[in-house]
Amino acid sequence: MFENANCSINFKLYHSVMVYQMDPGQAKLSEKLMILNDRAKGMLTRIYNIKKACSEQKSKPSFLSDKSLESAIKHIVKKFPIVDTRSNMSTFNHANAIKDDIIKNLSLYYYTFADLLDLKDHIMQLLTLMDACQCQLDITINHELTASYLNLVATLVSLMWLLSRVDDRKAVLGLFNAAYDLNHGQSEPSFPRLGQMIIDYDNPFKKLQEDLGPLNRLMLSALQSLASVYTRRNVTGDMWRKHQILSLTSSPSQMMYAAQTETITCEYLSLDVMDRWIILCTLVCPTHMLGDTTVSTLWGQSLHMGLSLRIFRDEVMMIHPTAQSILDNIKGLSKKAAELKEMASIAMNDCVSIHADRRRFLRCSLREMTTILKEQPGLLGPKILFVWMALSFARDEIIWLLRHLESWPASSKKNALKGEDLLDRQLPELIHYVLELRDLVMKYSSVVHNYHLQYVNGYDCHILSELMCSLSGQMGETEGMIMTDLLRDLSSLSVDTDLAAMRLDWFRLQAAWAMSNSCFSISSNRKLTVAMNASMFHLKMIDHLEETVRETSDLSIYCFYSRQMEIQWKTCIEMPIQCRFALSFARLCSHFRDSLHDLCPEEKNHIIEKSLALCNSVLDEMARATITVVDRLAEYELRLAEQTTPSHVASTIALQMARVKLDESGGKKKGVVNEMRMAGEESVRVDRVNMSLADKLQNNLVELCCGLSSVSSLIVSDHIFCPREYLSQQLESLLFDLISRAMTASPSGGTTPSPPSTPRRPSQLLLIVQAYMAVFQNMDSAMTIDMTRIFNRTLLQQTQPQDVRGRETITSLYTKWYLEVMLRRASNGLILYSQHMRQMISATQSLTPEVSFLPEQYTDPHELRALVLLIGPYGVKFLSERLAWHVASQIGELNKVVLENREVLHRARTQFDHPEEMKKVYEMLCKLPKDQKNGTSAADAIMQRMVIIGEIFSFRHSVSSALKDVLDKRLPYLTATFRNLRESLSQDALPLLSEMGSSLGESVPLDSALVSAIRTQSVQMQADEHYLASCLLMIGVAVCLPRLAVAPLSCYRPLVRVSLNNCHCLPLAVVTVSSALFFLHGKEDSHLRMREFIAISSSSILRMCKEDSSREDAILPPILPIILDQIVNGSPFVSHDELSTCFPYDLVLTSYRSSYQHELGTA
Repeated sequence: MFENANCSINFKLYHSVMVYQMDPGQAKLSEKLMILNDRAKGMLTRIYNIKKACSEQKSKPSFLSDKSLESAIKHIVKKFPIVDTRSNMSTFNHANAIKDDIIKNLSLYYYTFADLLDLKDHIMQLLTLMDACQCQLDITINHELTASYLNLVATLVSLMWLLSRVDDRKAVLGLFNAAYDLNHGQSEPSFPRLGQMIIDYDNPFKKLQEDLGPLNRLMLSALQSLASVYTRRNVTGDMWRKHQILSLTSSPSQMMYAAQTETITCEYLSLDVMDRWIILCTLVCPTHMLGDTTVSTLWGQSLHMGLSLRIFRDEVMMIHPTAQSILDNIKGLSKKAAELKEMASIAMNDCVSIHADRRRFLRCSLREMTTILKEQPGLLGPKILFVWMALSFARDEIIWLLRHLESWPASSKKNALKGEDLLDRQLPELIHYVLELRDLVMKYSSVVHNYHLQYVNGYDCHILSELMCSLSGQMGETEGMIMTDLLRDLSSLSVDTDLAAMRLDWFRLQAAWAMSNSCFSISSNRKLTVAMNASMFHLKMIDHLEETVRETSDLSIYCFYSRQMEIQWKTCIEMPIQCRFALSFARLCSHFRDSLHDLCPEEKNHIIEKSLALCNSVLDEMARATITVVDRLAEYELRLAEQTTPSHVASTIALQMARVKLDESGGKKKGVVNEMRMAGEESVRVDRVNMSLADKLQNNLVELCCGLSSVSSLIVSDHIFCPREYLSQQLESLLFDLISRAMTASPSGGTTPSPPSTPRRPSQLLLIVQAYMAVFQNMDSAMTIDMTRIFNRTLLQQTQPQDVRGRETITSLYTKWYLEVMLRRASNGLILYSQHMRQMISATQSLTPEVSFLPEQYTDPHELRALVLLIGPYGVKFLSERLAWHVASQIGELNKVVLENREVLHRARTQFDHPEEMKKVYEMLCKLPKDQKNGTSAADAIMQRMVIIGEIFSFRHSVSSALKDVLDKRLPYLTATFRNLRESLSQDALPLLSEMGSSLGESVPLDSALVSAIRTQSVQMQADEHYLASCLLMIGVAVCLPRLAVAPLSCYRPLVRVSLNNCHCLPLAVVTVSSALFFLHGKEDSHLRMREFIAISSSSILRMCKEDSSREDAILPPILPIILDQIVNGSPFVSHDELSTCFPYDLVLTSYRSSYQHELGTA
């Protein structure tokens, strides 16, 4: 230790002797300052990450938590830095067993501290060299040299302070050295000095005062030069307003002139950086600094403006307690220590309001500047200095607020400010304008580049040439050559000129002229330095623009205040007047990458992932907030739409009639509970002062949409985020959810209650969907978004059985309900199908537990057209296929019955012209099975299943008619083209168009969906066997047709064209099933089979008439001839002429007449 101290003293003496003999170029102060500043920043990043890792249980080295190493670690910490592993082998037994793993895992930590020791030595050597050279530092003259020096000192202090706050630093270093000793037989070479540094800097400021105290002269001169700059910057918002400090329009006559000052490089110097210089330099040299009036004044101003100081990222130092603890231990500074308490009280009371006023001023100034520069981007050339000043001022205030929100001290006083009281709800607006100015500068960088390129060529080089001529002979030979080369390069400036080399040459000249042995006095030739500083600033605007943007407006610090960032963006989204600026927080995530350093590559992935996650969270939160507003607007729009529905109008009329009756009777209006509201009242208003809920929601929606559409895409860490896509996805999801909620919700405004399992009427659901779509389409007025794509993706999925998430759709819901509820009730005789009204009607006049809904409300043409509009042709096709599948299942069951009675039906087929044989066949089919109790005869089974098939096809025919009506209105040219094509084809070719016709709702001779379903379900049967079963099935239907006559519910009501057991649906079943079955077998004998059917059915009906003719009251049931007539009407394979050959048509006419007479007589 003493040896190191002697070396340091000898080093200083050597430099003090050799300084006057040293060539300024040999010192290389500029190069060393640049390299060491960069390396110190990287080392600060590494120490910061080590501190964070050791402070968290999950990320700290696992060895520190190993129970078997606990005794060794305690021994190391207690004896640090002297650890004798050989004398305590029992303590280090386990460490010896895993020494290789310890070295491998702790080497990164250990050698980082070793690098810090090496860096500290180099920094101290450079600072000592500059002090020995008696450099003259002035921030207004040699700006780069002075700023680099102060930055290096502040970074050194920050490094040592941060080192003292690393948890388990002794344990990590001692454990690594112990493992190294056990492995190599000796300590790690740098450990003695490294251990001593750890001990020395347990109290960092005490040791730093010893190291940097002798160098106080340079620090004092550097801080004294800050006085004019800092005093001008550290003022209130009122002073800024009074002097119109950032206004581009304060002097309209000078708007086109370039902004110039003698301290142009200091105008946008960060106030936060200057505070660090002042406070940290004062704390390491308190006696000398506070003894100077100028620095003491700067110290007081700085302490009045805040309570905490940024050390690095989110590591802050509480200024007043730290300074108090330092000054209390120094003799002669007791008065200054006493003043600290007063300063702390003033800062606690005043700094919040001062900074809030500054932010208010900056919001207005940046808004004005952004507006002007957007309209006149050419002003970026001459007025770019104003932009850097505005960005730097705003960044300082944002960082100050962010730092103090986290570090504001808790107080037990009643009216004391709390940390959450500091939150500025308008901060997002300030951030927004900062980002807008950044984007404007980068967008119009060519404007700035070209302007300053011409400015340097046209002005700077001439001024510098004149000054050089007046100073010829005053400079040294080397400095004169560098200056001559600089002027030559400036006069021939082009795109290919290396401007970074020119700036480095100027830095070298500043270092050379600042040394005491220089023959050229930089302070005496202020005009030259001012002109050179201005020229270097102009050169930065040519090739260093992006770096200057980062320097003045980098907000990557938000990466380390993610909790505050989340609070701020959520608060912003909740405020309607600020929510348009919420996207600024997502844009901030692109800054996070700027906090990385090459010396710490291991944190790159973590920071990039964090920036992507936060950006995604902000965009997702904004989209969800927008969706919430859209959801509420949709509910409001739905209420308005429901006011125009017939049910609401009916209730309004009823309420009005009740009022009239009460008025006429002179009674009190006790029965009228609610005030009647007419549709459209919401549009009546006197002024816009009192905003309705809809107005507020609409304004909020516009603000959110403006925020999301402010940028088309965000680039964050090489990832592209599109805010509109987030909203599009959320809108799709919302529309899915709205439709899902609306499908099964109880219909509002209806007079008939519905159980939860009953879906809404299609017309009501269509009204709801249209109301939602109106709200979505209204968003086009706020932002450009592809609503057509959203509607297509969402509503087209509703035409499929499942959406992309596997959820139930409108198509699947209504298909399931019509099949499992509506048609099942119809098969039980509770619901009837009216051919006249083309809808299902209830068999009773009132609701029952079995039928808790009115079928007319779900199957009338208006409702089915609404259903078609909802599910489209795809949904209708799916519904038709499901119906066909059920029909095919019924046909499969019929085939089983037919095959069981194959012999009987074969006799009927061959002997249908023998009445006695047909009678036996009929009786055999009507016979109940002996082995089944409460069983059903074959004839009843055939008729029941055929009637069910007829009900299904009747309902499907209504749906197809609704589809045809909708397509005729929506696509008239397409439907007309199909009809022309159908008319131009021969009758034999028409089956080829069956699938196309079914998709258009047109009537076709063949049901392709049924053919496909039958083919699929009959793959196990042989073709010949299946053909025979099909033929016998038609024979069985024909033979069993008279069975309907004995059913008491077979009464036909011609006015509504319905029978009480739906047997009037049988003709459609016969025609559709026969055409599908015989087309499937490809024998082209459909005509023959239908003629056979007509012959056998006519024979069966006439036989029954003959058998009953002996009774006087015998009357032919009208339903049978009517069914026979409707079969002929619906079939393309038989005609009335063919019917007349086997059945008297007079009987058909008589049946119709008797049915009408019976219904009229009953009525």
